[in-house]
Amino acid sequence: MLKKGAIELSVNFLVIIIISIVIFGFGVYFIAKLSATATDLTQLTASELDQKIANLVCEGFDRVCIGTEKKVIHKKKFDVFGIKIFNVLPTQNFEITVNPPTDKLGISYSNTPIPLTSPQLIVNPASRSVSISQNEEKDIGIGVQVQPNPVPGIYILNVEIKSQNGAQYTPIQKLYVEVPN
Repeated sequence: MLKKGAIELSVNFLVIIIISIVIFGFGVYFIAKLSATATDLTQLTASELDQKIANLVCEGFDRVCIGTEKKVIHKKKFDVFGIKIFNVLPTQNFEITVNPPTDKLGISYSNTPIPLTSPQLIVNPASRSVSISQNEEKDIGIGVQVQPNPVPGIYILNVEIKSQNGAQYTPIQKLYVEVPN
């Protein structure tokens, strides 16, 4: 009888040891996964965070939303601005045009206006037409490339969105491109 109790006690002890090892293993796995996720968050760049925030900003009910309206673009580099258009009118075509202001391209770092003499930025596409159904939204990309020898400063681009009858759909939106030295 004494041997039967000792065997039960030994089996129970082994079961508890096995369960403890399994729980310890899951604990180590959970902590490792948690620390890996924290490392991923620290490795996000500022532009990736800005993009995530831009998507959150555009989740409202504005008719036109520009997620990130200011970007730093270096000489000879290219970047894209995202514009979201929400159509509250019947299905129609929208005309989107991107142009510099009529008086100056922007402001240089020396706080002087950048003249309109030569284009320092290439906008692609500078104008386009998109069809959007009623109560639908569409994401539009506006590409901007900086020329090889621009005047360092902040450039301004006007974004006009007109409905198919030619009326302004929203007030003129602004995009800002900072070109560093």
